[in-house]
Amino acid sequence: MALGSKTRRVLLVLPVAEQGGAESLWVDFLRRYDRRRLIPSVVFLRDGPLVERVMELGVETFVQPITRLSNPINYAQAVWKIRRIIERVRAEVIFSSLGYGHLYGGMAARLARRPAVWWQHGVARVENLIDRWASRIPAQMIIASSEVAATAQCRAFGTKREKLRVIYPGVDMERLASPDPSRVDDLRQQLGLERACGVIATIGRLEPGKGQDDFLRAARRVQLTCKDARFLVVGSEMFGMNRGYEAQLRRMALDLGLGQSVIFTGFRRDISELLAVCDILVHAARSPESFGLVLVEAAASGKPVVATDVGGPREIVVHERTGILVPPGQPEMLAQAITGLLKNPERCRTMGVAASRHARERFDISRAVEQIHDVIEHVAAA
Repeated sequence: MALGSKTRRVLLVLPVAEQGGAESLWVDFLRRYDRRRLIPSVVFLRDGPLVERVMELGVETFVQPITRLSNPINYAQAVWKIRRIIERVRAEVIFSSLGYGHLYGGMAARLARRPAVWWQHGVARVENLIDRWASRIPAQMIIASSEVAATAQCRAFGTKREKLRVIYPGVDMERLASPDPSRVDDLRQQLGLERACGVIATIGRLEPGKGQDDFLRAARRVQLTCKDARFLVVGSEMFGMNRGYEAQLRRMALDLGLGQSVIFTGFRRDISELLAVCDILVHAARSPESFGLVLVEAAASGKPVVATDVGGPREIVVHERTGILVPPGQPEMLAQAITGLLKNPERCRTMGVAASRHARERFDISRAVEQIHDVIEHVAAA
């Protein structure tokens, strides 16, 4: 802690309380923040399992339920109540996550005459009404999760580059590199992977833009040459969106003749153990991605990645060194990359080692935590 610095109070405004990439970052931050430098409080705009997890960390936590933005009365009431929370916790900086969070937190900060920070987390698009409206609410600083996302924010809404800062979300390297061996063995037996000649996984919430359907199409091609390969689809529908997509994927797997080769695990928290039983992680997204936290988790676990080149992943994966990048929407190229790695275990291992080293250098959670501290202190002192 620098001489003469003071402890700052910050209110985090988080729009959802279910586990996702952005939400994982904040939970990790709240586990590791420097108590000499910061006193955080959190307000969730929806109830969910993360509320209890944050409270267990000893962080003052509020839930301010919202309905729809089309309900102006609810919006005004929620903003006003968040303003009262700002005053109650004596927050000096309001730090909102996602466009939805900034619509509420940023406006409450303006009413309370406090500086606002907005972590965009996505790739800005003019067609996205939430992003468009959020960009009209003043923010002293906007955080982007990659250079791709920062450039998109500037192009879409004319944001000045000096108001933007790129912070790569990080992961707990030690946890991912050291899974519990007994739990790994149990998981391998539970999923019936003992005789698999290769285990390939895709991990993330189930939605069309994440490309799980392309993953299944690629799996069918891989199975033609590696019949004992197994494919894990890890994740679930989240935030009440894309209902029925999982059922669609399950029907697709049957129609493709994949049978028991594909295992749908649902939502899992034991990501380090899941990655330990895998040989390759596949990220088949078709929509632009601002980052791709699961790619970093796989790298930290020493696993090579086959990912589509849709923005953020190209800042994580070093093509042909830590993984392989392929064009989006081309399952045949996904299959070719997967099959090539399965047939060359030494190349697979070498890529995994390089991926782990690269992740430790660039994406350790401690770096992200320090950068968030710096942003809060800079904005509070301005």
